[in-house]
Amino acid sequence: MNHYTPGPGPLDGSKQFREQQLELDLGSIPTGRTAVIVEETHYVVKMYEGDTLIEERPIVGHSKRYAEDCAENWENGVIKI
Repeated sequence: MNHYTPGPGPLDGSKQFREQQLELDLGSIPTGRTAVIVEETHYVVKMYEGDTLIEERPIVGHSKRYAEDCAENWENGVIKI
């Protein structure tokens, strides 16, 4: 279940820098992974294992939904690094 709540940010007219954390309800599958979507001039998905930043992946030329899909794929283990 996606708990991401979109809000105003630089890509939708606001000049305020925003960070939204995408949290997924993965049931009984503890992965220890989280992903943060950052809105600047493009989206950046910050991929964490526990508190350790593993990768910052720029999402250029794509929608917020695309960034959310990337974050979800990290959190449920589809993306392997």
